[in-house]
Amino acid sequence: MSRKMTLAAATLLSLGTAIPAVAQDDVPTLGLAAIDLQNSFFVRMREAGDVAAEEYGVNATWQSAEGSLENQVGIIENFINQGVDAILIDPLDKNAVIPVIKQATDAGIPVITMGNKVEAGENYGTLYPDYENMSMVARALATAMGGEGKVGLLVGARGNFVSDTREAGFTETMAEEFPGIEIVGIEPTNWDAATAANAAQTWLTANPDLAGIACISDSMCLGADSVAAAMGADLLYGGHDGDAEMVELLDSGKMVIDVLTGAYRVGYWNIAVAARLAKGEEMPLDLFMPTYFITSDDTAAMLAEAGLEIDYLTPSVAQEAAMGYSEQLGPDLPTSAMTAGE
Repeated sequence: MSRKMTLAAATLLSLGTAIPAVAQDDVPTLGLAAIDLQNSFFVRMREAGDVAAEEYGVNATWQSAEGSLENQVGIIENFINQGVDAILIDPLDKNAVIPVIKQATDAGIPVITMGNKVEAGENYGTLYPDYENMSMVARALATAMGGEGKVGLLVGARGNFVSDTREAGFTETMAEEFPGIEIVGIEPTNWDAATAANAAQTWLTANPDLAGIACISDSMCLGADSVAAAMGADLLYGGHDGDAEMVELLDSGKMVIDVLTGAYRVGYWNIAVAARLAKGEEMPLDLFMPTYFITSDDTAAMLAEAGLEIDYLTPSVAQEAAMGYSEQLGPDLPTSAMTAGE
């Protein structure tokens, strides 16, 4: 039986009944402390986030920490001093930002930790089912490899909730379900494609029989594939984010599976949540974005024949879903549309 999902079916999971947006006389200001604003994922986040700011009638100020925790803390402190109406943080270290988050909430400023569960009191978290998603990435990659062989794992930064959770989902699933798979290395890349490429080169040099690489963010897979192609290595990939650049790899079967969060969807959703909080809407502290697995029909059939069936979007349908953020998360929808639940 086919497990392919249509765009309409996927979109229905994140839509609610439309209601009129609430008019506001004042224009709230949101402050966003990003990890950086150069990585393609963050660039797209900002682009769609600016669309959300316009549609929701708020001002959004984006600041890059440039990969520095010290910079990020300083940016947040400046937002507190400026008295912004909400602060969004993509934490470089989920524990190190707790004191400054508490300062903000004590000042009455809602704080949203994007993609991160940070135990700082009354802060909000815009989260994804990261552990479960990367567990499926591990299963799909291992199944495509026949349950045996060597893989490498490219992660973001230790201490980052998203990176750590995705790493745990991948490594623990491999250890528990696929004892024939050897993870030859786990490399923190700070979300940098060049660092990912260097790691791939090191692994391939030491392990000419390397069969696959998994990435907690798609740009890392692109960096790794550029080196693998230059070295004549035929690798399989498993990734996360659903970037448009992965369509060719997915269609060819080189990328076994990807996960659609979608940089545009993520950027729009986070600004939408912050705008609603700044305007006084009540929400649960933990909010969850719907995510979808992406693979080709041919790869899905191969995995199903090997015993792994997946509900999935094809690459083309996933790209339509990735750009449907206004319809899925716009200001005319009720507050309940902001979360899919756990």
